[in-house]
Amino acid sequence: MSRKLSAGSWGLLQLMLAVAVGAQSTASPPTSVTLFNSGRVLVRRTLPLAVPNGLSALSLGLGVFDPVSLTTLDPGVTVTGVRFDPSSSEEALLRRSVGRHFQFPRAPNGTVSATLIALDPERWKYDSSGKVVFGRPGQIQWPAELVPTAPTTDVTLRSDRARQSIKVMYETSGAAWNASYRIFLGPQGRVEGVAAIGAGPLNLADVEVQLLAGDIGRAPQPQVFAKAMQAAGRVDANAAYIEGVPTNESVGDVHIYTLPSRLSFLPGLQLTVPLFEPTPARGERTLTAGGGLPYYGGFEQQQSEDETPVPVEVAYRFERKAGTPFGDLVLAGGGVSLFDADNAGRLQLIGQGAIGHTPAGKELLIPTGTAFDVTARRVQTDFSTTRSVVPNRPTRVIALASYRVTLQNAKDSAVVVDVREDRGGEWSVVESSVPSQKRSSTRVVFPVTIPAKGTTVLTYRVRVVW
Repeated sequence: MSRKLSAGSWGLLQLMLAVAVGAQSTASPPTSVTLFNSGRVLVRRTLPLAVPNGLSALSLGLGVFDPVSLTTLDPGVTVTGVRFDPSSSEEALLRRSVGRHFQFPRAPNGTVSATLIALDPERWKYDSSGKVVFGRPGQIQWPAELVPTAPTTDVTLRSDRARQSIKVMYETSGAAWNASYRIFLGPQGRVEGVAAIGAGPLNLADVEVQLLAGDIGRAPQPQVFAKAMQAAGRVDANAAYIEGVPTNESVGDVHIYTLPSRLSFLPGLQLTVPLFEPTPARGERTLTAGGGLPYYGGFEQQQSEDETPVPVEVAYRFERKAGTPFGDLVLAGGGVSLFDADNAGRLQLIGQGAIGHTPAGKELLIPTGTAFDVTARRVQTDFSTTRSVVPNRPTRVIALASYRVTLQNAKDSAVVVDVREDRGGEWSVVESSVPSQKRSSTRVVFPVTIPAKGTTVLTYRVRVVW
């Protein structure tokens, strides 16, 4: 059965709703920080401070930060001066206390009063006699209100009206994040990505956290700020974890990951946040043996008849087509660990590498080391040079060089090794036992198939001009 509200009750309900809406609209926005891979931190805060109309001086507890970066986010407020001393040592307190009176204990129950009149060296004036002494009259008993628990900043502001809070933005340093990926190979392959976050000296409660991936450059850091960050010292490590994955958006030419919940930073805090849900991933292994030609300039006949070992480099390629779960992921640069199962089904770490910042749809190629069961040896089998002399032009050298590459495979299955030659300038492959593939003006590849437990010999001849 419905019941109608009386006029008085309806009015009271409207008043309560208005108060609730007003409270929500005037609530201060949460503190938010953006962390960079480099250790830079951008902080945005709303400070509950009474700011009078006109010019005023306020003390802000911002911790250690770069004073040059301090600005206000309120259109009607301007910062006209900043005085920042990052040190909380007694020496720093004395610098801020010239002209102040201090009490010094005297046995048995007395005290003596003196005024600090100068430093370097310390000079004190006794209040009773007016005489000045070099050296401290005794141990200073500091009033609690003069000893800050954190660095303080004196700021001069000009405001167009009286306010009950002020929005500020500034940069600090020490906290950072890095992306790390785990790729599991095989038929049920998948990729996992996490962000490892270190708070460093940050001490902020209940903040929104964004992680910036990209290259924005860097301005020179003032030496005074660098020294202040060093003075912050090292901290003990804590650990924390949050659930959920960040949202990802493009801002300008960088990408921003926003954590799913707020976080309280404590000095030394370390935590790991998934960057995305585990995603299916299928890749292929590639094997590459490097060439014998220098990239630029001339080269000489090989003096030794012995075959030289050539490392066979291992890499994993992931195609990442657009419209697929893995292809649509935006990957911040970071380290990659690859795992595969042994015969008993145990996962083993088989390779590690790194990737750069990778947009959606771009292929991944992750170098992970060198092959164990696939080997290569190279020897130069022929070499000759001629000189091309053209009037009014520099003399050019034309070299013909032949090579033999012996590849062996100890695996139970056939493999393909790309024998690669990279060379700038004018050059070409004259002949080869395996057809060459010209990948670019500077790269030629010979894809050599090696049977299981077998050996394949590649021979080729190149013409090089310099």
